[in-house]
Amino acid sequence: MNITDAGQILETGSWMGTLSPAIRTALLAAGRIRTLDDCTALYRAGDPGDGLFAMLEGEVRLIGHSEAGRRIVYLILRPGDWFGEISVLDGKPRFHDAIAFGSCTILHVDTGHIDAIAAEHPRFDRAIGALACSHQRTALAFVEQALTASSESRLAFILVELAGRWGVATARGVEIDLRLSQEDLAAMVGMSRQSLAALLGRLRREGLVDTRYTRLTMLDLDKLKLRCGR
Repeated sequence: MNITDAGQILETGSWMGTLSPAIRTALLAAGRIRTLDDCTALYRAGDPGDGLFAMLEGEVRLIGHSEAGRRIVYLILRPGDWFGEISVLDGKPRFHDAIAFGSCTILHVDTGHIDAIAAEHPRFDRAIGALACSHQRTALAFVEQALTASSESRLAFILVELAGRWGVATARGVEIDLRLSQEDLAAMVGMSRQSLAALLGRLRREGLVDTRYTRLTMLDLDKLKLRCGR
């Protein structure tokens, strides 16, 4: 993949479209294309921040670990998404792992180039802040559900969010186009795999979802939205 192809992919993302043409050109000129194998860590919690990343191909998941050892999926990133902005803003180490799911291609703009772009384009700092706010809003919505909602409502909320972002309309319903195992989904909802299996079984019996291997189909998205108050 070359930089021209990378630019076309990134133009499909929501953040890139908010930037001025000059900043977009500067980011692409400074970017370095990298590839990652399946299950490879792009960075780990505690690693020093080394710039911004953008997804070109594949999928990266931002994963944390609780003190009890439970895995927490913070965010799933697909082509067009940018990430890594928190450490760019505060200069502190990474606070989660970034792990490739399947082979991935990413664009990396290192800290030195980010600083140079910010110095030349004063509104770039504000744009990075807006990217951080977008991710923060998503995280806070998940936190609110985790603290106030029942397990079933949390699961419905996660399924609706995933369908909204990565859903693909089919004859049967809305299929989530992600390679999600029950363990992955449990990590996103914040419950054990056994509890998740029981809840999914209930939703299947009610005709709201269908599960096949790592595929999830929302058979009645409107009813799921009602379950989580959307």
